[in-house]
Amino acid sequence: MVDDEQLLSLLAVAQYGSISAAADHLNRGQSAISERLRKLTEEVGEPLYTREVNGVSLTQAGARLIPDIERLRRVLRDIESVIKRRKTLAEGNLNIVSTSLITNYFLIPYLSRFRLEYPHINLHIKSGERYMHDVAAGDVDLFFYEGNSDIPELPDYFDSIPWQDNEIVLVTPLNHSLAQRTDLTFEEIKDYSIIWREPGSGVRNAVEKEFKKRNIILERYIEVADIESVGSLVSANLGVGFMSKKVLTLRSDWKVSTATLETHDMICLNFMAAPLPGRRSRILDKFLEWIQDPAKTT
Repeated sequence: MVDDEQLLSLLAVAQYGSISAAADHLNRGQSAISERLRKLTEEVGEPLYTREVNGVSLTQAGARLIPDIERLRRVLRDIESVIKRRKTLAEGNLNIVSTSLITNYFLIPYLSRFRLEYPHINLHIKSGERYMHDVAAGDVDLFFYEGNSDIPELPDYFDSIPWQDNEIVLVTPLNHSLAQRTDLTFEEIKDYSIIWREPGSGVRNAVEKEFKKRNIILERYIEVADIESVGSLVSANLGVGFMSKKVLTLRSDWKVSTATLETHDMICLNFMAAPLPGRRSRILDKFLEWIQDPAKTT
């Protein structure tokens, strides 16, 4: 019968290139690792690796197991984290992963008030799209992400909940020919350079859907990594852009204007994903009470 230690031993050998290096990484003796690999090879029924001068090399059969073993390791990490957090209740910590846009423009008022009310709780915030896919879900209390964006792959014990929505507006330089227009069509915009967030961002996906509905192809654009760059480049008269209306109200330093578009369905809808009630810490329950109460930011 195959067990996880056998599979993780094969993964360590693949990553570190030798049985001795794998043993060091796993804090086990070489003989123990060799025995695990022997039993796993017997179960599979064919060689999983070959010995070479500088270590070992996986066979085709061994290499084909690696992607599934990597997924298993992520699941095991999640399980270990959940068990640890259930035992300790994580009384002093709240771990949040969020897109940078939501952190900077939606979460800060809630975080500020919560921190004042519960100063003993440590807030661990990983802000940025790359964290959405690079962390183990079991290490996180709460995810925040934009609707229409590429969401993280979450375990089935997480539940996604809509949280705040906001209109998406067209932003132009102050003296742009489109500034303050009240009858602007999507067809007219295609002749101007568009300043985009990166593919997969919620605002960009929502806007692209509107252009696609009208069979409009945008060929002139500048692609940037964050909303601050969109505002700065629009201010510098490098093109027009799209952003949440709330973001715009918080950035009076940008020298920009807006234009009113024809009827559309462009909405910035944010979501939060949290473990189901039976898997939450008491700290998370407290924070969820705050985050769903608009009065907490006043």
